[in-house]
Amino acid sequence: MDWQVIFYTDKEGNEPVKEFILAQPDGAIAEIIHVFKLLRVFNIRLGMPYVRKIDKSGLRELRIKHSSNIYRIFFFTYVGQKLVLLHAILKKTEKTPQREIETAIQRMNDYLSRY
Repeated sequence: MDWQVIFYTDKEGNEPVKEFILAQPDGAIAEIIHVFKLLRVFNIRLGMPYVRKIDKSGLRELRIKHSSNIYRIFFFTYVGQKLVLLHAILKKTEKTPQREIETAIQRMNDYLSRY
Protein backbone atom coordinates (compact mmCIF):
# COMPACT_ATOMS: atom_id res chain seq x y z
CA MET A 1 0.00 0.00 0.00
CA ASP A 2 1.31 3.46 -0.92
CA TRP A 3 1.95 6.01 1.76
CA GLN A 4 0.06 9.33 1.83
CA VAL A 5 1.90 12.59 1.26
CA ILE A 6 0.34 15.21 3.58
CA PHE A 7 1.01 18.94 3.52
CA TYR A 8 1.51 20.51 6.94
CA THR A 9 -1.24 23.06 7.61
CA ASP A 10 -0.71 25.76 10.21
CA LYS A 11 -3.40 27.01 12.61
CA GLU A 12 -4.52 29.66 10.07
CA GLY A 13 -4.99 27.06 7.33
CA ASN A 14 -1.85 27.92 5.36
CA GLU A 15 0.07 25.14 3.61
CA PRO A 16 3.60 26.57 3.31
CA VAL A 17 5.12 23.65 1.37
CA LYS A 18 2.31 23.61 -1.19
CA GLU A 19 2.59 27.39 -1.59
CA PHE A 20 6.37 27.09 -2.07
CA ILE A 21 6.01 24.37 -4.70
CA LEU A 22 3.35 26.23 -6.68
CA ALA A 23 5.64 29.27 -6.83
CA GLN A 24 8.35 27.28 -8.68
CA PRO A 25 8.80 26.99 -12.47
CA ASP A 26 6.72 24.31 -14.22
CA GLY A 27 9.70 22.00 -14.83
CA ALA A 28 10.66 22.09 -11.17
CA ILE A 29 7.07 21.36 -10.13
CA ALA A 30 7.05 18.33 -12.45
CA GLU A 31 10.31 17.04 -10.94
CA ILE A 32 9.03 17.57 -7.38
CA ILE A 33 5.83 15.66 -8.19
CA HIS A 34 7.88 12.84 -9.72
CA VAL A 35 9.92 12.51 -6.52
CA PHE A 36 6.70 12.63 -4.44
CA LYS A 37 5.45 9.61 -6.42
CA LEU A 38 8.66 7.74 -5.62
CA LEU A 39 8.31 8.70 -1.96
CA ARG A 40 4.72 7.42 -1.84
CA VAL A 41 5.78 4.02 -3.13
CA PHE A 42 9.12 3.55 -1.39
CA ASN A 43 8.62 5.86 1.66
CA ILE A 44 11.80 6.39 3.71
CA ARG A 45 13.30 3.25 2.17
CA LEU A 46 13.82 5.39 -0.93
CA GLY A 47 17.14 6.45 0.62
CA MET A 48 19.90 8.45 -0.99
CA PRO A 49 20.09 10.38 -3.21
CA TYR A 50 16.44 11.30 -2.53
CA VAL A 51 15.92 10.92 1.23
CA ARG A 52 18.34 11.65 4.06
CA LYS A 53 17.75 11.55 7.81
CA ILE A 54 18.48 14.90 9.48
CA ASP A 55 18.60 14.06 13.17
CA LYS A 56 17.26 11.84 15.94
CA SER A 57 13.92 13.70 16.01
CA GLY A 58 12.73 11.75 12.96
CA LEU A 59 13.10 14.72 10.64
CA ARG A 60 14.17 13.84 7.10
CA GLU A 61 14.85 15.80 3.95
CA LEU A 62 13.62 15.07 0.48
CA ARG A 63 16.40 16.01 -1.92
CA ILE A 64 15.37 17.21 -5.37
CA LYS A 65 17.57 18.60 -8.13
CA HIS A 66 16.13 20.36 -11.15
CA SER A 67 18.39 22.09 -13.63
CA SER A 68 20.89 24.02 -11.49
CA ASN A 69 18.47 24.35 -8.56
CA ILE A 70 18.58 22.19 -5.47
CA TYR A 71 15.40 21.84 -3.42
CA ARG A 72 15.00 20.46 0.09
CA ILE A 73 11.63 19.48 1.52
CA PHE A 74 11.67 18.52 5.19
CA PHE A 75 9.23 15.86 6.36
CA PHE A 76 8.58 13.17 8.94
CA THR A 77 6.58 9.96 9.06
CA TYR A 78 3.36 9.80 11.04
CA VAL A 79 0.94 7.10 12.14
CA GLY A 80 -1.09 5.48 9.37
CA GLN A 81 1.61 5.57 6.69
CA LYS A 82 1.66 9.35 6.36
CA LEU A 83 4.56 11.47 5.19
CA VAL A 84 4.02 15.00 6.51
CA LEU A 85 5.74 17.72 4.45
CA LEU A 86 6.78 20.51 6.82
CA HIS A 87 9.06 23.04 5.15
CA ALA A 88 10.63 23.61 1.73
CA ILE A 89 13.61 25.64 0.58
CA LEU A 90 15.62 26.39 -2.51
CA LYS A 91 19.09 25.52 -1.29
CA LYS A 92 21.71 28.17 -2.02
CA THR A 93 24.55 27.15 0.29
CA GLU A 94 26.62 23.99 0.68
CA LYS A 95 25.22 23.26 4.13
CA THR A 96 21.52 23.56 4.96
CA PRO A 97 21.07 26.59 7.27
CA GLN A 98 20.19 25.57 10.83
CA ARG A 99 17.29 28.05 10.95
CA GLU A 100 15.59 26.11 8.11
CA ILE A 101 15.90 22.87 10.08
CA GLU A 102 14.56 24.63 13.19
CA THR A 103 11.52 25.86 11.22
CA ALA A 104 10.80 22.28 10.15
CA ILE A 105 11.17 21.01 13.73
CA GLN A 106 8.83 23.72 15.06
CA ARG A 107 6.21 22.72 12.48
CA MET A 108 6.66 19.04 13.31
CA ASN A 109 6.12 19.76 17.01
CA ASP A 110 3.07 21.87 16.17
CA TYR A 111 1.63 19.07 14.02
CA LEU A 112 2.25 16.47 16.72
CA SER A 113 0.57 18.65 19.35
CA ARG A 114 -2.57 19.03 17.22
CA TYR A 115 -3.02 15.54 15.74
